[in-house]
Amino acid sequence: MNEELIIEAIRIGCGCAESEAREYLADELRNLQDLMEADDLRHGDLMEACHNLGLEAECTLYFAERLAF
Repeated sequence: MNEELIIEAIRIGCGCAESEAREYLADELRNLQDLMEADDLRHGDLMEACHNLGLEAECTLYFAERLAF
C-alpha cells in the first residue's frame, strides 16, 4: 500500500482534511522511529499504529517498509 492510499484511508476514517491525515501519519511514524532507536520496537507497535489511524492490519507492511529506510 502506498502513502497516498494510506493518507486517503486515514482521511476517510477520521473525516479530516488531507493535511491533518498527513500529520497523523507523520506522528505515528515518528513514534515508531523513536521506539526503533530505543531498540524497543515490537510488531505490536506496528499494529497499534494501524489501529490508532483507523487502518487495516495489513498496513503494518507500509510502516515496516518506512522504518527500513
